[in-house]
Amino acid sequence: MAQLAILGGAPAIQAPLGKPWPIFGDLERKLLNEVLESGLWNRGRRDNPADSMTGRFEDAFARFQDATHALAVTNGTAAIECALKAVDVEPGDEVIVPAATFVATASAAVQVGGVPIFVDIDPRNYTIDPEAVEAAVTPQTRAVAAVDLGGMPCDMDALNELGRKHGIAIVSDCAHSHGSQWKGVGVGALGDIGAFSFQMLKTLPTGEGGMVLTNRRDLADKAYSYHSHGRILGRPFYEHHSPATNLRMTEWQAAIGLAQLSRLEEQTRTREENAAHLMRGLQELDGVAPIWRDPRVTRWGFFFLFFRFLPDQWDGVNCWQFRRALNAEGVPCGIGHTLPLYRNPVYASMNFGRTGHPIKCPLYGKDIDYRKAMCPQTERIYATEACSLTHRLFLGPRSDMDRILDVIRKLRADQDELRQVNPQPFAEQ
Repeated sequence: MAQLAILGGAPAIQAPLGKPWPIFGDLERKLLNEVLESGLWNRGRRDNPADSMTGRFEDAFARFQDATHALAVTNGTAAIECALKAVDVEPGDEVIVPAATFVATASAAVQVGGVPIFVDIDPRNYTIDPEAVEAAVTPQTRAVAAVDLGGMPCDMDALNELGRKHGIAIVSDCAHSHGSQWKGVGVGALGDIGAFSFQMLKTLPTGEGGMVLTNRRDLADKAYSYHSHGRILGRPFYEHHSPATNLRMTEWQAAIGLAQLSRLEEQTRTREENAAHLMRGLQELDGVAPIWRDPRVTRWGFFFLFFRFLPDQWDGVNCWQFRRALNAEGVPCGIGHTLPLYRNPVYASMNFGRTGHPIKCPLYGKDIDYRKAMCPQTERIYATEACSLTHRLFLGPRSDMDRILDVIRKLRADQDELRQVNPQPFAEQ
């Protein structure tokens, strides 16, 4: 009889790992009721915009991430867009983007008229490779979108040095890295400006929502103006100084955010402790390995944790069979946005509308074809190696980590059965 669950055996894990998500309680209810009873459901035309639930959330999140200025917006994609506008990305400008990321990183660049230039990732931790960035810089490069993939901070020392050298902006995409720290300082404002997502699955969820962080007053002012119809703080409400949009967060989102933020530090500590135990266990197993953690990462507030499948040690079993079998045994496992983004239909089909803007914008003046893009490390990691586990799995007891390790041991013991599993790629991220 089959031993593996995917072939009809009993799953190794019968009770769910971790905790259900999102976690909420009386504090969310209290703050939401405050907004309801106030009758002021957006920050709107208040004499002091900081005197609002949104302003309170901005201040608290800025303190938590060690930033000077914070701006709450409608969602994480809008946060990236707002950050790129603040550093003056315009039609004809290039934005360097890692090939392994969620589509929003590149889409935001396109929405403000920029041209995404895809570069490879560091094979040790899957963040953007500074050497690949350096090689991609041209006179038209305006910004680098530095993605903390999964929540692992990028090499901010190398990227900031590169930014100073070439006069280009470092825009941190921190959609996955709430609570992460680089050399003891929270991510987000370590470069020129950063963007966070508070989508429901994130480690700080508000349903939808986002935040822009920076330590530069000039960039904070530009971001504020862009997110509120070109207004300038202190000027009349119906005085508009630039063509812009409306990305303002509602008071409802901010109320949820404040409540969720009150739990984030403790949750981050629990996740990190469990992750450390799992990674120690992975080091002792054949066929898998933990992802590399740069010693300058002093706190790891991950959205999902990567580990590596080592195909040479599995006697003909590939990572797709391994991940399918893990899922069937009760360990949800994905690929963590490692499918090269230039393979996505919008880029693979060059689907940029009737005029092709901004890719075919005369201000850009170059011939670019994403169908010819190739980032070897990203391709290899996606095809053979990357395994990701979502953050909620790490909120339970330490014994949950041992259950995950036991499942991997079970798969190692049944490689003959594993070879019978469908070896083809699947689409889930």
